Amino acid sequence: MSITVQQQAGFQTLKAKQDALAEDMVEVKVSLREIAKAMNTLSRLEVRHDHTQETLERVHKRIDAYEARTQALEVKLASQLWIERVIWVVVAAGIAGISKLLY
Repeated sequence: MSITVQQQAGFQTLKAKQDALAEDMVEVKVSLREIAKAMNTLSRLEVRHDHTQETLERVHKRIDAYEARTQALEVKLASQLWIERVIWVVVAAGIAGISKLLY
């Protein structure tokens, strides 16, 4: 059984298509490797982002706590300044009264 020219041409066309398909598969494999690498990098970045987000939330909670403490100290200081001013007025009045008695 001999192969005709037409069959040989069909086999060559089929072989060419098979070779082209094999090249395409190599390109697909390379692309899949690159996608896998990118996904791995993205996953690591996501973990870092989550860690950074958690750290920022902790820092903001601490800042809020410090702000509340600062406000409480400011209120306390303001009340103490009022008392200090009253004491200075009393002391000044006392000194003025004593100086009036002595002169």
